[in-house]
Amino acid sequence: MRTNKLLPVLAASVLVLAGCGSSDDSKSAGFDDAEKASGDPIVFGAQAPTKGAAAYPQTGYGVEAGEWYVNNVLGGVDGRPIEIETCAGDGSPETAINCANGFVSKKVPFVLDAYDQAIAGAVPVLSAAGIPIIGTLSGGGAADSAPYGDSFYFTGPTTVSALGSMSVLESLDKEKVTLAVNETPTSHQYVDDLIKPIADSLGIDFSVQYPPATGANFNVVAATQLSEDPDAAGVIALPEDGCTALFQALRQQGFDGTIFAGSCSQFIDDMGAQAAGAIVQPRLWVPLSKDAAPAEVQTQLDDFATAMEEVGYGDELSARSLYAFAGVVNMVDVLTTISGDITNETVRTAMKGLKDFPTFAGPTVTCDGQQWPGYPSACSHKAIFFEVQENSTLAPVNDDGYIELDPSLVPSS
Repeated sequence: MRTNKLLPVLAASVLVLAGCGSSDDSKSAGFDDAEKASGDPIVFGAQAPTKGAAAYPQTGYGVEAGEWYVNNVLGGVDGRPIEIETCAGDGSPETAINCANGFVSKKVPFVLDAYDQAIAGAVPVLSAAGIPIIGTLSGGGAADSAPYGDSFYFTGPTTVSALGSMSVLESLDKEKVTLAVNETPTSHQYVDDLIKPIADSLGIDFSVQYPPATGANFNVVAATQLSEDPDAAGVIALPEDGCTALFQALRQQGFDGTIFAGSCSQFIDDMGAQAAGAIVQPRLWVPLSKDAAPAEVQTQLDDFATAMEEVGYGDELSARSLYAFAGVVNMVDVLTTISGDITNETVRTAMKGLKDFPTFAGPTVTCDGQQWPGYPSACSHKAIFFEVQENSTLAPVNDDGYIELDPSLVPSS
């Protein structure tokens, strides 16, 4: 067993190279103590929503950067490189099922969920094959609520976002809230089963809009939101370009209240000073929060940025790319704890044994199945929220960063 390679690797000045990596006879650019992996690769799967009308291609970028970082900087897993078989999700259960069948045929030891909202389609297939699904967070409730050992999520279940969004808005004294999410069956279920009941329990007057995944008129969505005379407006979740379009429309139509941005972040660069005051709810410390982060997290975020530069996506430092990157890096740290063969069973056992495990740019987690009632996949019940500053950086709403959520506010299924 090798030592923990996820103790922060000091990033030196960033040297941008052409192409997608360094040559074999040189150190990895931007890292002083780079340690390249060699030998037979350890292969595992990843499902990323990189295709379709509501694609998040940034998730795939993060997987690619994570693989590069592990193999060119961390030295792989006990010296062996990793090889990630990424299947492109398109939002349909049929594609998720096809991805899962491919992973089963390749006998991967686990599948990384790179925040794919259609992961539900893969759950029965992977569960039957004994292949655990693991990720930073899930895109859907089916994987969250799988039996203990079938799935693990480092930052908790989907309900963290629902409970967290309403909890932080209530703490900011927002009484009337209107948010948008793309039109899908899972979106309606998420709103009806989670958001609305939690909002009711906290005394928030909540309304929702369901713009289509393609062709949405965000001027109309903004006007609809503002017709409610809300204290806070914005999104539950939209692709990055949808978030930017909606927030710009809200400001152009005179809204000077609080914008709730969910896990979107690229609007901050696009909107400049008009983004100030918006509340974002990523699951991790993100690049724009680096100045306010603990020292070890600052180093991790530098490493993430450099790795993204190395694979050609230095301008794609979104929360979603970080979720995927962190998931890869966290799992490599888990794999280094396994003595002997890396199989679905040894990965499952290693995950169950995690206690007070420091995650990449995230909370310390314990995967004992007891962190969130009804969701044994959850390894945490903490959340972090940021407010956009005038200089376009992020500062935690809570001075201590992560806060404890109260799962008792979540309606029982």
